Amino acid sequence: MGDDNTASGNGTSPAQPGSGGTRTGEPEPWLAQALVHESPEAIVVADPEGIILVWNSGAERMFGHSATEAVGAGLDLIIPEKLRERHGKGYRQTAATGRTRYGDKLLAVPATHRDGHRPSIEFTVALLHDESGRLAGISAIMREVTERRDTEKALRMRLAELERRLPQTSPA
Repeated sequence: MGDDNTASGNGTSPAQPGSGGTRTGEPEPWLAQALVHESPEAIVVADPEGIILVWNSGAERMFGHSATEAVGAGLDLIIPEKLRERHGKGYRQTAATGRTRYGDKLLAVPATHRDGHRPSIEFTVALLHDESGRLAGISAIMREVTERRDTEKALRMRLAELERRLPQTSPA
């Protein structure tokens, strides 16, 4: 990522270490921003309407879009066309109710890269609420698993082929 504001999308620079603590167990603002910025996983946050607010360097690598291109765009940027309607319906439902059934689940879906290829990703989501408790956004932390998925698919196909070749035995 080219500058300090790409992780947050808000143009602010991170605070310096020791610039003010938070309650025990929570990182200082500079540390939270550095964690998002430097994470190898893609971290994307969108507002309740699905507009991207945060796009870290991991998302740049995974999807091929710079933060400048992604922040302010809709999530359809990375959602395959055939899944957009279904995703949009679920996203709107979550935004309206402030609840998701996927908060503690690892999800696996195809995504869309800028160059058109379809990486397989796994991700978790978290609902982000403001000080008043209102839903302010939805975050996703994503990891590309294309190579592993391809290997698993090849192994399943090979196993099925070997099972077809085995002589059929009948119960005694």
